[in-house]
Amino acid sequence: MYEQVNPRQEMATYATQVVETLFRNMAYEIRKTLDKPDEESIHDLRVNCLRLRHAVRLFGELFPARRGRKIRRRLGDLQQMLADVRNCDIALQVLNLEPVAGAVSQRTRRRLANELALERRRALRPLRARLRKMQR
Repeated sequence: MYEQVNPRQEMATYATQVVETLFRNMAYEIRKTLDKPDEESIHDLRVNCLRLRHAVRLFGELFPARRGRKIRRRLGDLQQMLADVRNCDIALQVLNLEPVAGAVSQRTRRRLANELALERRRALRPLRARLRKMQR
């Protein structure tokens, strides 16, 4: 994903390359998630968002202070929106695990699965709107 630091290379140059790579990856993951917002694409975008947020924090001196805070805040907001969707995905997976499936009636499991699917759709709406806005 990232090239090793060349001892002769300035840290600012390396940091810029890392952040640019993460921004390009983020753009790709946003397109992928808008095309197909399944569990995998949500997870991949969430991981990329976290990496980018940490890189901006780590290499913060490359950005004007106000701009760096703004980027981190927006990425944090996006991460929360992604977490809202991802938590539903994980809850649905847990619901289908054998120990849980055996302890809960099928009717209850179906009802919970329907509620979780509805919650996921509700969480996905504002996320998709945000991603479309970020694409512009």
